[in-house]
Parts: sequence; C-alpha cells; structure tokens
Amino acid sequence: MPEDHLLSDQGRGAHRSLPEIPEQALGGVRDVPIPFRSILFGPTDAPADLDALPEPACFGDLNLDQVVASLVAGRGEYRLEGYYRLPLIDVDLVTYRQEVFLDLRRENVLAAVTDFADTMERVRDKLTLASKRYHRHEKARWFLEAALVYAEAVTHLVTDLDGSHPESRALRGLLSSAVAYTRSDGFMRMRGEAARVRTALDGIRYDVWLHGARVTVGPYDEERNYSLEVARTFARFQQHPTDAATEHYSTDGGLDPVEARILDQVAQVFPEPFADLDEFTREHASFIDPLVGAFDREAHFYLAYLDLIRPLREAGLCFDLPAVSTRDKRENASATFDIALAVQLVAAAKQVVTNDLSLSGAERILVITGPNNGGKTTTARTVGQLHHLAALGCPVPGRDVRLFLPDAIYTHFERREDPAAMAGKLQEELQRFSDDFARATSASLIVMNEMFSSTTVHDALFLSRAMLQRISDLGALGVCVTFLDELATFDESTVSMVSSVDPDDPATRTYQVTRRAADGRAFARAIADKYGLTHDQLGQRVRS
Repeated sequence: MPEDHLLSDQGRGAHRSLPEIPEQALGGVRDVPIPFRSILFGPTDAPADLDALPEPACFGDLNLDQVVASLVAGRGEYRLEGYYRLPLIDVDLVTYRQEVFLDLRRENVLAAVTDFADTMERVRDKLTLASKRYHRHEKARWFLEAALVYAEAVTHLVTDLDGSHPESRALRGLLSSAVAYTRSDGFMRMRGEAARVRTALDGIRYDVWLHGARVTVGPYDEERNYSLEVARTFARFQQHPTDAATEHYSTDGGLDPVEARILDQVAQVFPEPFADLDEFTREHASFIDPLVGAFDREAHFYLAYLDLIRPLREAGLCFDLPAVSTRDKRENASATFDIALAVQLVAAAKQVVTNDLSLSGAERILVITGPNNGGKTTTARTVGQLHHLAALGCPVPGRDVRLFLPDAIYTHFERREDPAAMAGKLQEELQRFSDDFARATSASLIVMNEMFSSTTVHDALFLSRAMLQRISDLGALGVCVTFLDELATFDESTVSMVSSVDPDDPATRTYQVTRRAADGRAFARAIADKYGLTHDQLGQRVRS
C-alpha cells in the first residue's frame, strides 16, 4: 500500500431486509486469512485508556469541541468521544479508515452497516428491558428476545456484506471474522437453543379461571374463548373505547400483580419450557461476541461523521479523503472551510465562504493579515481542523486535499486575563509558548492567533518574530494570524495571506482569504477606490 492515497466519499444507502446465509453466498471469504480486530485500529484492539482520554488542549481554540459535541449527540451509549480525540500518525492506519469511508460510498455497503447498527440498537433496548424487570420469567423472556435479535443481526450482516463485496481491509476483515463466528459451534448452539426455547414458549396454551379473588391456571382444553365477544359487547359502554383485541399492558410496561401471578402458575403447569428458558439465560449470559460488540460501537464513528457532513454536502460543499504523509510537507486544500462554522451556517440556510490553502517547496508558515472580522481567525481554525480530521482518517472540507500528519497541534489564541493569577497576561502567554516549544518537534503544527496583543506594537513585533523564528528553526508547520504586516515577509518559509473586503464597500467583509502580499495598504486602497481617491482617479481629475 503506497504511503499517499487519495480517496473521496459520498452517498447513503437505504435499509432492506436480508435472507438467511446460503452456503454458496460466502464465496472465498472464509478461506482468506485477514488479521482483524477493529475497523478503526486494524489488527489491534482500541487503546485500553480510550474512554479516559482528555479533550485535547487545542479543541476549544479550533472549535473541534463543537464538532465532537455534534458528532456524539444522540449516541451517548457508544462513548465515541475518545475516538475523535485520538489523532493518528500512522499513514497506513489513516488509509485503513479512509478505505472504509470509500466503501460506505456504495449504498449496499452503507445499508449493511446501518441495518446492523439499527438491529443492535433493538438488542440493547431488549437487554435494558430485561435489566429493569423484577419478575424472573419476564426478565428471562426479554433476554431471550435480545439473543434472537442479536443472532438475526449478525446473520444478516454476513449475508449483506458478502453480497456487497466490500473492498476495504477493515470490512473484509470483519466479514471474514463474522463468517467464522457464525459457523462456530458456540454461535450455532446459542441461536438454535434460542429458537427452540421461543418455539416451546410460543406453543403454550392455557385457560384462566376466575373465582372471586382467586385465579387458577390450567392447560387449554379446547373450550370456546368468549373473552373477545364479551369485550366487544361491553366496548360501547366504555368512556374511551379501544380495540377489543388490543393486549393489556401495565403503565410501566411490565407485568402487573395479576399478570405476574398468572405467569407463575403457567410456569408451574408447563415447567419444562420455563426450565429451558432459565437454562438458556444462565448458559448464554454474555452472548454478544467481543468483536461483534466492538464493531457495533466503532461503526458509529463512521456513521456519525457521515450524518454530520451530509447536510453540508447537500448544500454544495465539498469533502475529500486527503492524501496524507509523514514526510512530505507540501499541502493543498481547495474550497476548504471551517466545518464547525459551516454546520451552523447551513442549518441557518446561510452561505459558507470557502478558501484555498497551499504550501509548496520550503514554505511552512501561513501568515494571515487583513482587517478585523475578515475571516483570519476562521482560516486559522480551518487549518487546525483539517489536520486533526485528516489524522482521524475522516473526509475533510475541500477538494484536492493533501496534508501532512502532525504529531501534535499546539494553539495559541488570545485568553482573557485571570484576575486571580499571580502572573500577568503577557507572562502567561510567554509561559505557554515556552511549555509548547519544549514539546514541539519538526512534525508539529503550531497555530497562533493575534499574539501579544496586550503589549506595545514594538514589543509584539519583537516577540512574534522570536516565535516565528522558533517555528522556522524547528521546520514545523505554522499559522500566524496577526495585525503586524511585517511578519508576512519573515523569511522564505512564510506565505502571506490577506483577508479581503468588498472594493465597492470597504466596510463589507468578503471573508475571502487570498494568497498575496501584505503591503499594509489593502484596506486603505479599498477605501480610496470607493471615494475616488486613488492615484489614477486623482490624476484624471487634475487632467480634466
């Protein structure tokens, strides 16, 4: 597998029902040994401390905390935060995830994964019901139903994936493992016993006799059932008529005392099916296979991200699976944008402005200048987001994207001064720089936004040059948003980008950030153009 690999993703599938696994439908999958443990981490399990990973320090500055909050909303039971907090620095593993996103472009592959995820949600719902019930037989029956739905989910997953012929290493490895699992003695025995127990329970027929407050249960003796006729006869006298055939349920969904007593007596009259039910719950107390459970959880890493970007793509915004490298620092991203901001704008039916970013040759640092509120900080956030999302293996905003995988992202955005802190704002800012530069390497990305605004222009220029020199000496990637135009020509590693205004109305920001020289006159030129005060305009007036 080459180190740099360019992919794209799109599309969404629809749900469909699946048949049993026919013997011939498995092709040669069972004979292909594919090392597999995870659709996110390849042949290894997820890190043991994944759920304990703290939010990276850069998330707040880059608005990635907002992105992750949107991703995990409604999916709390899957505990996805750790997956989105852990960037990768292994090109092959990033490509491994990109292959899954590429597979999910195809409707039948996406349908297989989403159907499985939906069915497993039903499994968890039934297990939750089992855990909340107090009556032993009722708990056991919900547990049995969960096991049956689980067997259905795994069986359908194998059939559907095999029929869709996935190309990614992850899904092919999953399919190979799932086929072996469904052919294992343990799974086949669990599935067969569950079906047998349910058939026996469903076949029970009994009569109930009421003698005042006494309730007696006995085997069904083929007597005519008058209950529906009586219910229909008296239905017209009810204040809130219901269908006479509607089953009765207690308000909390569980058995009421009378129903529980009847069930106890039914179990006494038909002891064998209930004994088998109890035996099933004991023998298969943990029926979910660890690999299946991990896939159920990890699938939502992909599904949640696709759900997040779907409305953005429908609004015409581009996403690309970037070519990534840990050696080549040439970068490009056309028509890119801040994904956190785009989510808000698209939801409000507002336009999203895109920009182009690139680094070539010895270029390493973007220096962004221009008028306030012109998109400079948004562009800096975009750069940080691009690198983090790319390191997750996810589609990133833009097209023709090529990115370096950083070993860490360090951000320096303006902080409010803490009145309780002993040190002043400038000292705190310098200390944060010192701490980060002690850890940063040539493979790091450093994003700086409006540095040293609490000091004089002269001091801010001196300190900012010192920070850029440190980045340049490291050979690291950097972004510097500044009001100091002098920094745009710091050295050969810097690239000048300028946020633009509407030439017909300098007070109107276009939010376009373009690659051009920061001559310090961009804003003044726009004003001069508006009021007819440029050199050419004045010369024409004099001549006339």
